[in-house]
Amino acid sequence: MILLQESISEYKKEEHELSKTVSCKHKMKFVFIRRAFVTGSVYAICIYYLYLSLFVSVIAGVLVTGICLCDKKYMKQIVCKRNRDSFERFLEILLSYTAIPSDFIHAFSKALVEFKRIYPKDNMIPLTDKIYAKTIANLSTDSIMESFSGYLDIEEAYLFCESVVICEKKGADMNRTIKETIAFIREKRSIEQEIEIITEEKKTERFIVSLCPFLILALFNNMGTGYLDILYSGILGRTIMTAAGILFLISSYLAKKILEVKI
Repeated sequence: MILLQESISEYKKEEHELSKTVSCKHKMKFVFIRRAFVTGSVYAICIYYLYLSLFVSVIAGVLVTGICLCDKKYMKQIVCKRNRDSFERFLEILLSYTAIPSDFIHAFSKALVEFKRIYPKDNMIPLTDKIYAKTIANLSTDSIMESFSGYLDIEEAYLFCESVVICEKKGADMNRTIKETIAFIREKRSIEQEIEIITEEKKTERFIVSLCPFLILALFNNMGTGYLDILYSGILGRTIMTAAGILFLISSYLAKKILEVKI
């Protein structure tokens, strides 16, 4: 009877952890799909005022939405951002445990437990359970760190785990190495956040400037003056509007690349 109760409780625990993992994945998918449909809708509206054709605008909107849904790079960026935020919170907890002289794996396992207690709904919780099980099983530090960094798949995690493994093999001061590595990661992240704040305003300006030509087209067409009718009829008019659309895409792409700053 006791064994049955334990197995039921274990099953419920696993089911709960699975539901949290699925919930995190659903949130990321929702953000990804929402971005695809919003982008597709914006392009459809712009194309409509470029050609004054509902058929062409719908086709363009569907194509852009499909391209965005196939953009695995953006999905990876969402996952990496969530993992980076979780990893930074975990380092804050780990730093407090490594301040006390002790075995690193012991401090690491305690930090995993504390992280799960403080952030029970974090997307990194499934990882903490897996890694904690490996620490209990007395696996090598190399194996534990490789699994930890491999799951997160972010530059900061690889840097931290490699530093720990090298430090253990060389017999260097583990606590000092961890403190210096975490300080470096914090500084790097701080610079990235400052750059994001600076470029965010410019990204908003880029978006507004990109929409201005289409807002002007919408204004002229809704005024009913017929001033731009020549651009919507004949081969020459269609060619000019197509060339304008291509130039818009090129300029928008170049502006986006200029604002992408990597450290």
